[in-house]
Amino acid sequence: MLRLIGCLPFVVNRWLATFIGHLVAAFPSEARRVSEINLGLCYPELSPVERRRLARQSLVESIKNTFEIALFWSRPNSGMQRIQSVDGGEALQAAVDAGQPVMILAPHLGCWEVLNFWLADHYDLHVMFAPSGLPEVDNLVREGREHFGSTMYPTTARGVAGLVRAMRKGAMTAILPDQVPDRRSGRHADFYGHSAYTGTLACKLIQQTGARPFMAWAQRLPGTQGFELRFRPAEESIADADLDASLSALNRSIEALINEGPEQYLWSYKRFRRPPEGKRAPY
Repeated sequence: MLRLIGCLPFVVNRWLATFIGHLVAAFPSEARRVSEINLGLCYPELSPVERRRLARQSLVESIKNTFEIALFWSRPNSGMQRIQSVDGGEALQAAVDAGQPVMILAPHLGCWEVLNFWLADHYDLHVMFAPSGLPEVDNLVREGREHFGSTMYPTTARGVAGLVRAMRKGAMTAILPDQVPDRRSGRHADFYGHSAYTGTLACKLIQQTGARPFMAWAQRLPGTQGFELRFRPAEESIADADLDASLSALNRSIEALINEGPEQYLWSYKRFRRPPEGKRAPY
């Protein structure tokens, strides 16, 4: 199915995704329920009507993301051709020119695959890859992500060690910082005023390598216009030796990025599914 979607022209891909997205958003579903719960927690200042509207917009954008990455995994050059502008790239380039390792922190916002392509095409990008367990899907993802020369590492201790070695030599890496990690790889930190189990890998890598952290996302432009890449320096205290302070700074940086385009965030993701001991998940 992913390869079939990847055969569609971009205009047809976007039209079909928008149509299906509005259908999905119009009817009750688990994704819509979770989105509304998350938005109630993270944007309590919005009215119920505004939160429902934002939840539905987010679902439409999520379907667009699914369809477009199916196309871009099959035809990576098509994704690169859709990048219209880059906002904030000067500071990123300055850090690279200074010989610093750079860490890109890209939450589930906009089209992260297009961002991956651009970074791999412009820099020495090293990233981790967690297999899905479906060889055909994994091969498709690898074909797309490695097309522009990125180096992939398994999500194992050996893979992390390889990534650290590359970063100490000045390589760039990119991490999805808002994924809920397993029980051994995270700690609770404030996220939009609520405790969220947050992965420690990004903060520990920054501390170990001295990497300069940047927040980034690929904003989906209206219609079929394409994408604008956006880069923002993360809070400096992400590098704090106190891990709790570092994680709080990480989540504040994620919040600031999401607030640039909340309708393009994956609100259907159960970000608060691992609450502190003695508390219940909101879902």
